[in-house]
Amino acid sequence: MEIKAHMVSAGKAEGEAIVYNGPFSFMGDLDPATGNIPVPRHQLEGKNLVNKVFVFTTGKGSSGGDFAAWAAKKNGNTPAAIICLESEPVLSGAVIATEIPTVDRPEKNVFDLIKSGDYVKVDATKGIIEVVGK
Repeated sequence: MEIKAHMVSAGKAEGEAIVYNGPFSFMGDLDPATGNIPVPRHQLEGKNLVNKVFVFTTGKGSSGGDFAAWAAKKNGNTPAAIICLESEPVLSGAVIATEIPTVDRPEKNVFDLIKSGDYVKVDATKGIIEVVGK
């Protein structure tokens, strides 16, 4: 199944999806040294985002988000691609600076169509999400 979306940061990537129906920030929500979600009582606490296709609602900006994303990239600990409902300015800057293929504004409800564990391909340059399945 293909879903059209809007390019935020160009590129192609694919991998296992991790889906979180909430906002995300590289600053505080991701440990750049490990790629894990370190936030206590977070729905994804302890999950690792490295080389995953991360699906979430929107960024929750912090002025340190770009730096945190860059630190994660330098350590090889970023998601392979990002799909979100709406990218806000801090998230957009972070994914462009770190070259993480990212799309937003999908034409269909990705929370109904993509589940954690699904294999997903993202061609952000063309604005195409392909849900391959489990």
